[in-house]
Amino acid sequence: MSGEELAELRERVRRLEAAEIAREHLHAYARILDDPRPETVTALFAPAAVLTTPSRKANGRAEIREFYEWAFRADASIKRHFITNARTTWLGDSRVRVQAQVLFTGRGTDRSVVGWGSYDDIVDVSGPQPRFTEKHMVIEVSTDLVAGWPHDSEVR
Repeated sequence: MSGEELAELRERVRRLEAAEIAREHLHAYARILDDPRPETVTALFAPAAVLTTPSRKANGRAEIREFYEWAFRADASIKRHFITNARTTWLGDSRVRVQAQVLFTGRGTDRSVVGWGSYDDIVDVSGPQPRFTEKHMVIEVSTDLVAGWPHDSEVR
């Protein structure tokens, strides 16, 4: 193997390792949401990260923490989150884009919930711990089992 081939192989392995670290970071996020505490979720974000949803944008950890405090109060059901179809793209500079579908189920005191949506995130893998620098969430459906999810209605 030539020196150039070895350098290309090392770079490819570095990108593959970065992609796997970013993918695992997204899975860690889902596990943390299953035991929702704003401080543990917020720790997954870089200090200047941006969180975007269709109805809200949070800049920096303080606003991101406020978002999760609000979200956990708004729906206190016990949930399980499942990440599917995760795709990674190397962006350079130790940044990886992770796009995935999310499914969740939950149970509250008076109802069971189900939902799904998508994540489109940028993860910085350069430090000792990966961190989201951008997180875009779209929850397409969030409903209870009584209401269901009829095709023509907008259930959020």
